[in-house]
Amino acid sequence: MHIPESLQDLADSEAVQFLKRPKAITRIFAGVFSLIVFSSLLTDGYQNKTDNSELHCVLNSNSTACSFAVGAGLLAFLSSLAFLALDAHEVRLASTRFKTAFQLLDLILAVIWAGIWAVGFCFLANQWHRSPPRYFLLGSNSAKAAITFSFFSILVWIFQAYLAFQELRNDAPVPYKRSLDEGGVVLTSLSPPSAASPVNTPTTGPHGPSYASSSLSPYLSTPKAPRLAMMPDN
Repeated sequence: MHIPESLQDLADSEAVQFLKRPKAITRIFAGVFSLIVFSSLLTDGYQNKTDNSELHCVLNSNSTACSFAVGAGLLAFLSSLAFLALDAHEVRLASTRFKTAFQLLDLILAVIWAGIWAVGFCFLANQWHRSPPRYFLLGSNSAKAAITFSFFSILVWIFQAYLAFQELRNDAPVPYKRSLDEGGVVLTSLSPPSAASPVNTPTTGPHGPSYASSSLSPYLSTPKAPRLAMMPDN
């Protein structure tokens, strides 16, 4: 099957290659799952009872459960979009000191969001289990969707934390490493002089060898042994 050149160029573009990365795919799934959680409860999560027109949360009439799901889903969706945009500019952070801080922040937030969705899934499932059957005319499908995708969000954020940990471990910074192109200073260790190398090279002067011997430092000359003097007996 022949693929047109335009489609082949599109497949080889940087945007498509970026979206094929596991981290980008994971962030997209995390954002979509969070969008489903808060949008389903925001639209059909509040229903009125048959006897009055006041709106109540379909999760056991607990407004805290619906507010928690809507707030967590919205914040997780914005967080996924923000980190997806930062991943697109990760190449610019490759030669800076902020890359390690960015990867560490990504790992911490992924672990936190995995814990938040674990708590949220248990809370929403518990409130739905306590809800009376057929208490609301509508909203049951929205509640089930929010609970289901809350569970999926736990797995996605755990995998996102694993990817962030792998990148943090593989891209460990080399301490105090700079290149001459960046204007840094290259530190080198000074090796002691070897025994074969001369300490001081004699210089040929106008008086021959005597001038070379006189140019040596007095500290490098061989010390003379003390002379023994005979004392006369009294």
